[in-house]
Amino acid sequence: MFKTLRSRVIATYLVVIIICLLLASVVFVLFLTRYEKDRARDDLRRQVGVVARDIGRVVGELGLRARSGTSGTESSQPRRIVQGVLNTESRVLGTKLFLVDSSGTVVAEANRGIRVTGRPLDLPLSLLEKDSQQVVDEFLTRFGREYLFVSAPTLVDKTTPGFLMAIKPLNEIGTGVGSLIWYMALAGLIALGVSTLLALYLSGTISRPIGAVTQAARKMAAGDYDQEVPVKGSDETGELARDFNMMADRVRTAYELQQNFVGNVSHELRTPLTSIEGFSQALLDGVSREEDERRRSLEIINQESKRLVRVLNDLLLLSQMDAGELRPEKKPVDVVDLMRKMDSLYHARADEGGVSLLLDTPASAVTLNTDPDRLELVLTNLLDNAMEYTAPGGTITLSCTVGAEVVDISVADTGEGIRPELLPRIFERFYRGEKSRATKRGGAGLGLSICKELVKTLGGRIRVESLPGEGTTFTVTLPL
Repeated sequence: MFKTLRSRVIATYLVVIIICLLLASVVFVLFLTRYEKDRARDDLRRQVGVVARDIGRVVGELGLRARSGTSGTESSQPRRIVQGVLNTESRVLGTKLFLVDSSGTVVAEANRGIRVTGRPLDLPLSLLEKDSQQVVDEFLTRFGREYLFVSAPTLVDKTTPGFLMAIKPLNEIGTGVGSLIWYMALAGLIALGVSTLLALYLSGTISRPIGAVTQAARKMAAGDYDQEVPVKGSDETGELARDFNMMADRVRTAYELQQNFVGNVSHELRTPLTSIEGFSQALLDGVSREEDERRRSLEIINQESKRLVRVLNDLLLLSQMDAGELRPEKKPVDVVDLMRKMDSLYHARADEGGVSLLLDTPASAVTLNTDPDRLELVLTNLLDNAMEYTAPGGTITLSCTVGAEVVDISVADTGEGIRPELLPRIFERFYRGEKSRATKRGGAGLGLSICKELVKTLGGRIRVESLPGEGTTFTVTLPL
């Protein structure tokens, strides 16, 4: 139970709704009960005051107690009127009415309920000491219950003041609230039903996108990287879907790059190893008998060994970068001397390939506080790249310009250039824009990635500008 996100959302939503309904019902019942009691008090006080004035008018005109010299018929006339008023109003008000004198003795009473005519009531003294209307809640010992007392001043005879008293049990006040509880319960059930439907809908809008992401993630874990989930809305679930699609795209790219890298590295390792094995076996078998043939075989073995070492060094350098162990050893370096050294190292190779290598440097020395080995490795990779992609008759220019706070070192070629859609990715690790694995254009796609990381450790940046068919320029910017 409640194992899924949707069930937990629905359960939480319903629990909150039920608690809110219960609290609202309790508060409403308490408020309504209090309101009903206050209204009953006000209505009873107002009505008792009206009846008291009517009785006072009747008694003031006719009198209530028998006087000497009057017949029994005349003296009973006002008493019957007052009694009729008390009986009628008692039924209308739903309460017991008494007419009492100032001592609390009952002079007349309604026929409703208890009968205490001629006897004093144990009434609260505050009701009999005031000339204005009074309302008191008090326990009446004689009847053993809590009562609401409402009094209003009137006359019990033409000149004798008294009080009209209404007595009503407190438990009979506000009883109409109970009948509303069933209606409240029905309204609560309807609200709960609507809330349940709304909870189902809302939980579905949350759980469906998450379920789609979960399903796609499981497929990716099983090796199916071609996954994409629909993006709906701009809320958190929409953001989750967008982030998942972004992650899936990066995983696909990384997987493709890894596959390409494995193939490229395998080729880069297999080619020199095959050459080394073949020519060394020829030497062992005595196939190369002439001195020139043996020397040529040894030169090829030496070149392929260097090529193999270069690939392995790149892999080792990458592992150091990933481990955070690549820390430059900075010291003062003359950039002009370093560029002249690179020119002397690559001049013979450029002549052999029919490429013109030009050097454009400032006349005076340019000193930087940097790591010469790392900077030399960056220029080596850039020059190797330029040599590979510049056709015979082309030109490679190694130049340096000094700004106010930085130095720009550029390697420009007149090769075939790079297509615009490939430029944003050429510094990615394992990426090769040229898919051919021919010897001239081979490589594991690590050179430019290594350049970017090395320049970053030196506190600089590297950028590229290229036009297809016109050439490419890589510029390394380092702080002075």
